[in-house]
Amino acid sequence: MSQSGKRVQATRIISSRFIIVVLAGMLSACGFHLRGVAYLPPELQSIELQADSLSVSQVTQLRRNLEQAGASLNDDGSADRVQLSVAIRPLPDRNLADSRGANTVVVRVSRELSYSLTSNEGERLVSQNTIQRQQDLTLDNNNPIGIEFEKENAIEKLDRELIIQLVLLLEQF
Repeated sequence: MSQSGKRVQATRIISSRFIIVVLAGMLSACGFHLRGVAYLPPELQSIELQADSLSVSQVTQLRRNLEQAGASLNDDGSADRVQLSVAIRPLPDRNLADSRGANTVVVRVSRELSYSLTSNEGERLVSQNTIQRQQDLTLDNNNPIGIEFEKENAIEKLDRELIIQLVLLLEQF
């Protein structure tokens, strides 16, 4: 490749990188942020989590999402620490349809997350609120192992959605 060809190629590379930097700057300047990313207000930057009824994986996921949103969950001795009480409970499954000929059934799996916020002085910042999520599953009655697998996957997905929704609601506090 000739000397002028190398210069043209180097100029193109520099120009394309410059354009990418400018576009990235314009994107962040307009306030764009990825969906699902929440930033908690200053009042909720220090949280004491009360999640006794949650499983270990639910607590881990909730802690991770709160920390990604900017909350400090470690006991840092902060006087303005708020207490977040969270509970997730299953709701009874509902049979929506039953096809005897195809041996399938449509079931609605539902979960409910209850939460409240209390200040360090015991004042209720947010009284008991509830979020519900549900998912409809078409299950094959001939495959009982598959039914349990599908239900477990649906429950995990609902729990993730509930926790994300909780953090997004706390962002609006």
